[in-house]
Amino acid sequence: MHENKPDEPRFPPVETVSTTYERNAADGEAEYAGSEPVYAPPLEFTPGEQAGEGSTRIGVWGGPSSGKTTFLGALRLAVLDPSGPFGRWQVVPSDDVSETFMVETARELAIDRIFPEATQNVRSYAWRFRGDLSGTALGRRRLWRRRPANRLEFELSVLDVPGGVYKDLENNPHAVRSIDHLAGAQGLVYLFDPVREAKDNDSFAFLNGTLTRITRLCMQENRLDGPYLPHHLAVCLTKFDDPDIFHRARRGGWTDLGPKGVPVVPDPAGFFDWLADDLHGSTMRLVGQTLRANFHPSRLHFFTSSAIGFGTMPGGSVDLQRFGNVNVVDGVERIVGPLSPYNVMEPLVSLLLGMRNGGRP
Repeated sequence: MHENKPDEPRFPPVETVSTTYERNAADGEAEYAGSEPVYAPPLEFTPGEQAGEGSTRIGVWGGPSSGKTTFLGALRLAVLDPSGPFGRWQVVPSDDVSETFMVETARELAIDRIFPEATQNVRSYAWRFRGDLSGTALGRRRLWRRRPANRLEFELSVLDVPGGVYKDLENNPHAVRSIDHLAGAQGLVYLFDPVREAKDNDSFAFLNGTLTRITRLCMQENRLDGPYLPHHLAVCLTKFDDPDIFHRARRGGWTDLGPKGVPVVPDPAGFFDWLADDLHGSTMRLVGQTLRANFHPSRLHFFTSSAIGFGTMPGGSVDLQRFGNVNVVDGVERIVGPLSPYNVMEPLVSLLLGMRNGGRP
């Protein structure tokens, strides 16, 4: 558990937190003062060679049930809000297979209110993201650049394989292909499922071998930056809307209220470490230690995320007494209300800005 200094009341000790929601300081949740994202000062390092703008490639991976398919499907919906904190974006499929996936999963999530089927076969997807950060807190103006500084572009390239193939490198040919694919990217999104980890305690088995192989490949290509991998990594603690995970976050005092009353976690890295201790006996702490041992601190970003978001009331606010957005009907999970993807696009934008700024988001 984290410790609190007298002048830092944001995260009270667990014994002072009420188990029922009351909008007061003792609950660890305060009214949100603004919508602009705030970044901690980055640590200094000497950046390696950066990919040229437009050629930047970001890969995605995660263990079984991490929600990778749903996360990818929600990206199309996450970019549709022009008032979002990450600006305006267009997503363009690179081929027919990627286009079909994007259209069908968006329909399943938004209209049919069902989750896409988990990955069973190997598929290759690629989407080109083109964005404009003008008018946002992330935007900036540089008159000496020929093209507008707020125009960004990257490719999200995914070799989609079942998450189980990553288990400690069991000589699965699909895992070999996927890890080669991840090693060649500049940015990576790692989806960590705390719900599965709380039950099965095996997430480390799907991470350790993968990073070991990626490190070996990068060493062979002389791409390591000292003891670190050259990649920028966004760690997404998924399914934050799950009642067990969200109640733990509130019990520990890690949540504030963001825009429209949507819960936010101001210190997701700290929450990740705290949750690793709270899930006593799990391998989550080993996961965190492995990530920090392999990626430079200034290139490592943590997020809490949910592909479907919280259940909302009319107007978009969240009733923290009834925030769930999933019901089980005849043994099948179904989405209850409108989708409001939470921290789905933000990890990608953070990676892109970090790479553009030489590691400084």
